Amino acid sequence: MKRTMTIALLMLMAIGLQAQGKKMLVTYFSWSNNTKALAEEIQRQTGADIYRIEPREAYTTDYNTLAYSIANAEKDAGARPALMDTLQTMQDYDIVFVGCPVWWFDAPMIIHSFLECKDYDFKGKTIVPFCTFFTATYQTLNDIVAATPDSEHLEGLGLRGASSYSEATVKEWLNRIGITDIVAGIETPSAARNGQQRGIYNLQGQRVTSLQGSAKGLYIMDGQKYLVK
Repeated sequence: MKRTMTIALLMLMAIGLQAQGKKMLVTYFSWSNNTKALAEEIQRQTGADIYRIEPREAYTTDYNTLAYSIANAEKDAGARPALMDTLQTMQDYDIVFVGCPVWWFDAPMIIHSFLECKDYDFKGKTIVPFCTFFTATYQTLNDIVAATPDSEHLEGLGLRGASSYSEATVKEWLNRIGITDIVAGIETPSAARNGQQRGIYNLQGQRVTSLQGSAKGLYIMDGQKYLVK
């Protein structure tokens, strides 16, 4: 019985997400696998597809050589390292998480290669930045936002090293930025979340004049969820 209910719940979640027309992708570049762990946790909690960004020429596994020679030189030169491949289905996604470690206070230059790739068009997509770091996020999250000026953006997440594995932290963040609702098939209109537009909406995104007299169901009013019984 419990197994049947679990399967049914997963089916309802999938149907809800499809109904809202929001398909999600987690993309990430990871050198030490801290960012990989965070990306996989985000993917596990959202059910999104996942894609690893990799350079055509693999980086050295020696930290000192990477940090004090290669990464620093790439930043100073404004380099755009060649990508190993590109994702042919990028156009299918509405929400794209973009994650990386912090290198010299900023996003690694390969992230710029990815976001500037001529095969991708991020215009109109929602970009959600995340990163892992040793000391602080610095400008890394802002770099990802600045590199996608024609996209919408949600609040990013930065976690220190091993903290990338924190299930509760990731869950709280996804809930705060509204992704949890989207996964459950409940999408608060972005304008209402940002305080630009206020009103009452049903789960089909249609605006209603009042909760009084409305059909039974869940509604979003000024960014909050209300159940009409």
